[in-house]
Amino acid sequence: MGCNAAMTTRSRTIGTGGLALALALAGCALPQSPAPPVPTPVSAAPLPAVPASAWTWSPQLESAGSRLRTSLSGSGAEVSQTSDQRLWIALPAEASFPAGRSAVSPAAGAWLDQVAASLRGLPRAEVQIVGPADKGGGQALAVDRAASARDWMVMRGVPARRMAVSGALPSGRGAVADGRLHILVGERGTR
Repeated sequence: MGCNAAMTTRSRTIGTGGLALALALAGCALPQSPAPPVPTPVSAAPLPAVPASAWTWSPQLESAGSRLRTSLSGSGAEVSQTSDQRLWIALPAEASFPAGRSAVSPAAGAWLDQVAASLRGLPRAEVQIVGPADKGGGQALAVDRAASARDWMVMRGVPARRMAVSGALPSGRGAVADGRLHILVGERGTR
């Protein structure tokens, strides 16, 4: 049952009051995840360094995350909100790239189309893409995979200047060394 269906069901059983709406929306909130340690971007024009406290969670990010969670349901992708207030999308690498290659697979292309559509609706968003390494390739392959994902989304209307790429180390530890393609989306807080 999707988020909208859950809201409809809850509204019918609880009623139409403000409490019902609050309970329904609480069930649709994105899961919380600790912010992943990500490698330094390697693009020609990396995004400026941003302290963790500089990101802000907006209703637009919440909406984009909910839409992505629904549209990527059943794909093995995970969508959550990080503790540093960014949207975290993790796509399964084994279905995203052929072994030892950086070309985006047809399945990953469909997923990246959904991500690109969401990013076009978030004009203030800055994106970091962390490519996965595999057994046969090192960090260079991981960076090439991240660049392929970036290029795919650029071809779908997301400005390249908003995206930085990096690659996970094959022997690394932590959240981004899990063999998935990670996309982190953040909006800077206004001062």
